[in-house]
Amino acid sequence: MEAFLAQDEPSHEDNSSLCILPWIHQHGDIEGNYAPCCFTLASKDSFFGKGMSPLQAFNSQYMKSLRLGMLNNKKPTPCAVCYNWESNGIESHRKRMNSLYSQYSNLYTKTNIDGSLDSPPIYLDFRFGNLCNFSCRMCGSYASSSWSKEEKYHKVLSTDSPNHYDYWTNNELFWEDLEKIKKYIKILYFAGGEPFVQEGHYKMLQLFVDSDLAKDVKLSYNTNLSYQGIFKGYDLEYLWSYFKSVELWPSIEGFEKRAEYGRKGLNMDLFKYNSDKFSKYITTFSLVSSVYSITSNIELINWIKQINKTFSITNCENRDFHSTTIFSQEIKRKILSNYKEYLDNNQNLSSYELMSILDSLKHMMSRDDSHLSEKFKIFNQRSDLFRNESFEAVYPELAEWYKNI
Repeated sequence: MEAFLAQDEPSHEDNSSLCILPWIHQHGDIEGNYAPCCFTLASKDSFFGKGMSPLQAFNSQYMKSLRLGMLNNKKPTPCAVCYNWESNGIESHRKRMNSLYSQYSNLYTKTNIDGSLDSPPIYLDFRFGNLCNFSCRMCGSYASSSWSKEEKYHKVLSTDSPNHYDYWTNNELFWEDLEKIKKYIKILYFAGGEPFVQEGHYKMLQLFVDSDLAKDVKLSYNTNLSYQGIFKGYDLEYLWSYFKSVELWPSIEGFEKRAEYGRKGLNMDLFKYNSDKFSKYITTFSLVSSVYSITSNIELINWIKQINKTFSITNCENRDFHSTTIFSQEIKRKILSNYKEYLDNNQNLSSYELMSILDSLKHMMSRDDSHLSEKFKIFNQRSDLFRNESFEAVYPELAEWYKNI
């Protein structure tokens, strides 16, 4: 377990390693693994505990060591994505969570000597399978059932690989532990796959409604916002009416044709319609900065501000060759110039929104990954062939760069 922790840093009052999530939160991924949080999934060291019940995993040796490491001002290797962002001057998920849930920081002092906790998690993020009606280019079959045919076509998956898998919806250990801790739960977070088309998500909502506990629970979602009605007899908005609050973070990146290219299955007109339909639940749109989106995210931001909503931007980390860091220096300079012009002429951004834009640009400039551009082009040409689409046609501003790769 020693190798699991990075080397010691000098201890100081303002511990720069602590994250509140290991004390209050539990993440179960699509395949049934546990992880410190969804942002750690880029690390091979983040997965643990498959086959454990939630309560076993929460006080497993893995989580006890993680907590003790943080308390001793060590930086666990699975959490490197946050620490790396911070070293580049980019706001991390760790810092956002510490700020948002600062009222639970007293739990640090209540940690047992072995790193275990007597209190249960109060914030759950379990992914009820990979069922999804989109096949976003930044994604894959691990998170979207719609990707399977394409990956089999290109022999990434074998022909007998399942399209859809769902570990938690009918997992007895999960539901038994949920019965034990449901009265303590304060936050339920749902993401994809696509939660609006996943039965386990509705099953969990119904459990809290039937237990008369929903009134104390906040719901939060990342969704592609393609929901169009009743799902298997469940009326989503009726279920929502029982909960303390509901917050939607619609996932979108790029605008119009560029958004539809990057997020196969997206209909921009339907997205705008549902953005209006669910407007009272939406405060923030969840944007991703990637090769596919950064050149039209300005247009997207303009639309978001026109409908009086806010946005947050994260950087694409799923595949290294989809990161904006793969662009040539010339393309990066053009992108920076476009954003400078936009920011010089728009003063209606909040400080958080401005910081989010600047962080996405800092990420783009943080390293030179142009050596990955050939890898990107091979992948993208393969997808274009399967989808009968054309990168050059959709992105004329990048066509010359793409051609010369």
